[in-house]
Amino acid sequence: MCTKEAPDLFEATRLGDVEREWLHLVRLYCTSYEHNHAEGWDRAISHAEARYGAENGPSIASRVAVLIRAMRAERNGGFGYLSPNCPSCRLRITEDEWDLITLMRAGYEGKRPSIDEAAAEFARRKEAPSLAAAATRFGTAVAAAINPQRTQLAMGVTLH
Repeated sequence: MCTKEAPDLFEATRLGDVEREWLHLVRLYCTSYEHNHAEGWDRAISHAEARYGAENGPSIASRVAVLIRAMRAERNGGFGYLSPNCPSCRLRITEDEWDLITLMRAGYEGKRPSIDEAAAEFARRKEAPSLAAAATRFGTAVAAAINPQRTQLAMGVTLH
């Protein structure tokens, strides 16, 4: 979907740099599903390696792929996305993409009730446990790459 007249478009400038990176990875994977070839997968992994490094990039790219697979399994309805290659599309975001980024952000923030709520809303159903689990794993991988100290602190917490 690549048109300036498409309905339900938001300004992508409302996203932070990190969310734009996530959106680009999502779009690359979506093109692979739509066109049934691996170029988008390869480009997503390369992009994640460039952004997050060779150590963390493939893991993050993998978590985005798992999130999309969970979306395909649990979401009611289609998913509208814009081209990762179009300069005009980079300035916009669809409502579906916005909702997925909201879920990814909830996963990154790691607050379970927010993740469950965002997953159910995105899936358009009462519960979406696979999506919630995929978002949680995605968030953990991104947190480890962006702020490894946060992840180490969380893993070292002792509950009394």
